[in-house]
Amino acid sequence: MSTLSTGPEHDASPIIPIPGCLIPLKTTLETREEVKTLRVHVTAVRPQVASGTLGLIRTLLPKDGGFDLQHLRRFAKPETLPASVVEEYTSLSSSRAEGGERVIFLILAATSLIPSSALAESLEAHLESKVPLVEISVPLLAPTSAAQAVAWSNEYWPCVYKKSNPFGPHPSLVARAQEEVEGGSGRWMGVAWEAARQAADEGVGEGVGVCVVERKAGGEGRCVAVAGDLRWKGWGGRDQGGSGNVTAHAAMRAIGMITNSLSQAIPSSTPTIFQTSQHLPLESSPLIFPPDPDGYLCHDLEIYSTHEPCVMCSMAIVHSRFGRVVFEQRMRATGGICADGEGGLGHGMWWRKELNWTMLGWEFVRDGDPETKRLIDVDEHLNA
Repeated sequence: MSTLSTGPEHDASPIIPIPGCLIPLKTTLETREEVKTLRVHVTAVRPQVASGTLGLIRTLLPKDGGFDLQHLRRFAKPETLPASVVEEYTSLSSSRAEGGERVIFLILAATSLIPSSALAESLEAHLESKVPLVEISVPLLAPTSAAQAVAWSNEYWPCVYKKSNPFGPHPSLVARAQEEVEGGSGRWMGVAWEAARQAADEGVGEGVGVCVVERKAGGEGRCVAVAGDLRWKGWGGRDQGGSGNVTAHAAMRAIGMITNSLSQAIPSSTPTIFQTSQHLPLESSPLIFPPDPDGYLCHDLEIYSTHEPCVMCSMAIVHSRFGRVVFEQRMRATGGICADGEGGLGHGMWWRKELNWTMLGWEFVRDGDPETKRLIDVDEHLNA
C-alpha cells in the first residue's frame, strides 16, 4: 500500500490511505418520511379496447388535467399489481368471475378531476357495458432510485425509474463525479485524520481535521490545504469550559488558508482569533501545493473532513463555493451537511437550491467494522 510522507523534517508517521467507499448523500426532499400520493380512478378492460379507452380519457381530460403520471405504467397486468387492487376490482365485477376473460388494468384519472359517476357514464357509453371503478392511491412524484421504484410498485402501482432525480443532482452527474473522487478519497481522508491526530496530541484542538484538494480536468487531484482543529489554542483548553474559538474549527481554518494563499500574503493586522496560519506540522508539509492563482474563493475545490462540518462550517463551505464535500464521522447534534440526520439536525446544506450555491456530497465509509470509524477519541460534548 502506498503512503504519503509528511516530509523528512517532520517527526510524523507516513500517512496510510484509508480503504473505503463513498455513499452519496440525500437531499431533504429525498429523505422525507411520507410518500406523497394521489387518489386515482382505476378500472380493467379487455386488451382489444385498452387503447381506445385511454384515448377517451385523453379527450375528456387533456394532459391528465395537469398531473404528471409519466412515472406510472398506465396499463398493468393483474399479476403485476398489489393483490389488494385486484381483489377490490374483482369484488365489484361479475363479468370477470363469469367469463374469466383476460383484462388489463388502467389508470383513468385523478379522482379530484372528475366524479366517479360522470367517468363511469362516459366509459359505459364508449364500451357499451358497465365499468366498475376502483379508487386507489399512487405515488404523486417520480421515484428517485430503482429500489424505490420496486418498493412503490409492490405497494401501490407499477412505477418506472427513469434514472433522474427531481429532488437533487442528476444521478449521472453524481456517478461521474464519484468515479473521479472515489479512487483518491481514502488518501485524502488519511491526510485529514493525520491533521486531526496532531491537533488532539498537541492539545490545541479536538481530533478533527480537513484536507482540501484541487482537481483539474478530472485528474488525480493535489492537496492545496490541510487544517486541524485549533479551537483551544490560547483559550486554556476545554477544562476551562465554553466552546473555545469557534473561528478555529478545521474547516474555517482551511478556508482562511486558501484565501491567504490566493492573496499571496497574510496581512500582519489579521486578528489572532482567526487561526489561519500554519501551526501543525502537517499543515506546512511538502505534500501541499499552492492553489490555482486564478482561482476564486474555493470554487470547485473538494474538502475532505474527518467529521461532518458543524452548521457554521457547513454554511461557510457552501458560500466559499466548494464543489464537493466528503466526510466520515456523522455529528448527530451539530452537523449541518446531512439531510437524513438520524435524529439530528438534518439541514442538508450540501444541496439546497434556496441557497446561492450547490455542491455534491458523500459520506466516506471505511472497509470493515463500522465501529473502527472513530480513529481518534472525540469527547461527546462535540455532539451535545
